[in-house]
Amino acid sequence: MDISSIKPSERIIEIEHPATTGQPLGVRVTVVSLDDDRLKRTKRNITDESLKLQAKGKSFKAEELERNSKALLFGATTGWEWYSLTGDKKDQATFNGEVPEYNQKNFYAVVDALPWFGEQLREALEDSKGFFDN
Repeated sequence: MDISSIKPSERIIEIEHPATTGQPLGVRVTVVSLDDDRLKRTKRNITDESLKLQAKGKSFKAEELERNSKALLFGATTGWEWYSLTGDKKDQATFNGEVPEYNQKNFYAVVDALPWFGEQLREALEDSKGFFDN
């Protein structure tokens, strides 16, 4: 077996109600592994910022850590789908009454307003085995 062919693939994460594990809400988010090439630039920018601060005897402030975490989380997502669990349009999952288009502004708005949403994505990203097919 040529192990160079073993590469992570995208995953679809079903967002669940934070109080009821396993109860889907009608939102699916597609994510890539934290080792994916698409994240290299984001990870390098964060590292470069950290190194510059360290050279000055400083480190990231809490706000900067949160910003970097969110940027990494957004960089690891490639899209989302908001849908109805019943198939009835009136039951479609929404955020503030609307189905948000996938973009950085909307992603940040959802993650800022619903910390548990971002936490579910972070947990999925930390499960590196989940990105490999058997």
